[in-house]
Amino acid sequence: MIPPEPSNTVLQLQEVTRTFGSGTNAFVALDSVTLGCRRGSWTAIMGPSGSGKSTLMSCAAGLDSPDSGRVFLNGADISTLSDDKLTRLRRSDIGFVFQQFNLVAALTALQNVSLPLRLAGASRADSTARDALGVLGLAEHTGQKPRELSGGQQQRVAIARALATQPSILFADEPTGALDSASAAVVLGFLRELVDRGQTILMVTHDPQAASRADHVAFLRDGRLVRTLDGADATQIASALTDLELTP
Repeated sequence: MIPPEPSNTVLQLQEVTRTFGSGTNAFVALDSVTLGCRRGSWTAIMGPSGSGKSTLMSCAAGLDSPDSGRVFLNGADISTLSDDKLTRLRRSDIGFVFQQFNLVAALTALQNVSLPLRLAGASRADSTARDALGVLGLAEHTGQKPRELSGGQQQRVAIARALATQPSILFADEPTGALDSASAAVVLGFLRELVDRGQTILMVTHDPQAASRADHVAFLRDGRLVRTLDGADATQIASALTDLELTP
């Protein structure tokens, strides 16, 4: 994976290290990781359990601070921002999608998507939310509550909610992990369409099929970036992951 040019970079991690604990109990979750995400690209992060995937995403999104190294979002060093500035940044420039949909059960799809916009004081919150749901193929489901939607539809509502603020980057943590294969394929198809329209995505996944929809796949092991693949299919990704897990 070629490091992106600064002018075309949404996210850049430079020599990021994160250690938990101290002394003999110290655990290095990330070890000098350098990784960049081009604007309008989709990067998948893979690796064995405990390889540092979740820590990388947390540091990249400003949810956790590295012990050393720097994290840049749109050229700004977010590792130096105050908690208040980080909170505002996450509301405006960062979108999150998780394995569990985290929708408010008592609210309709439209209300779930418009909620963060209203909290941010945005004008035309309902109109913006309708547009986001339409992009995700949910124009006819705006009035339905989560229990009335399938798992795949709920995840698309969650994606619409994350996109409503027009974030610079979308962080997706196992976005298809709770879905059956058919629903997962639909969700991945919409994510691919979003990237083709210019959205930047950083996704953690254990699924080679999901990772194959991405432009780039980065493999972690023991907190280190050990391999990258560009434009690989599911078979190639699965093979690389197996090699990674079997190699001492």
